[in-house]
Amino acid sequence: MKNEIIKTSLLIGSLTCCMFGAVNVLAADASLAKLSDQQRIQRLERLMSSDILREQRQMMQSLREEIAALREQIEQQDYELESMKQRQRNLYIDMDRRINNLEAGSRNNTNIAAPVPPPNSLVPVNADPAVAGVDVDGQSAYSKAFSLLKEGQYDQSIKAFEAFKTSYPNSKYADNAQYWLGEANYVSRDYKRALSEFQQLIAQYPDSSKNPGARLKIGYVYFELKNWSAAREALQQVITLYPDTTVAKKAKERLQRMKREGH
Repeated sequence: MKNEIIKTSLLIGSLTCCMFGAVNVLAADASLAKLSDQQRIQRLERLMSSDILREQRQMMQSLREEIAALREQIEQQDYELESMKQRQRNLYIDMDRRINNLEAGSRNNTNIAAPVPPPNSLVPVNADPAVAGVDVDGQSAYSKAFSLLKEGQYDQSIKAFEAFKTSYPNSKYADNAQYWLGEANYVSRDYKRALSEFQQLIAQYPDSSKNPGARLKIGYVYFELKNWSAAREALQQVITLYPDTTVAKKAKERLQRMKREGH
């Protein structure tokens, strides 16, 4: 639903730009009718000057960057939302198991209710992502690995992202896959591996839009490893490189926490 809203907004924006362009053309035509042939030629030459074309190219590039940024935000929000849902499901399953055990004990029933298997157990541990032979960017394999991550199947998502990197090293999703590989290790509390994956992202994809988040997570990893000086340096670097951004705000909050805790 959220994706459809954003797509609709982008479409409306594009239509609005087209309408304004049409109005400007009509206005230009009306004004041209009042000019001499020489004046019309001169005006058309000005309209087709390199400055106008350059402005149009810059506007198109800006629109592309904004669309790419929106897609990144949607992906991040989807992951965070699914992670919250998975935690809620796990809590519900654990509570249901406890209630079943208590009820069975109160009835002195020797056949204690078996715990409800978590959703993760329904997927084979050794499941590997399917690689589509005709999909040069591996979108299907990437989507499957990302779905495993959202569902809380972290070990399987790590295997899937690693397989994706091997099969599609030049994919347009390669930097995203590298970031989520670090994230999967981070939430699995394999902090040293997560640190290595985030550092590899920054080294291998210096222009990736995932780098601000990776630098923030590097600060978080050092925090978890109790390397206070390295955590402080990494978080301060986020604030310096990306001022007035969400990652900078989170870096400041973690620095304040470190100060409160005497680190």
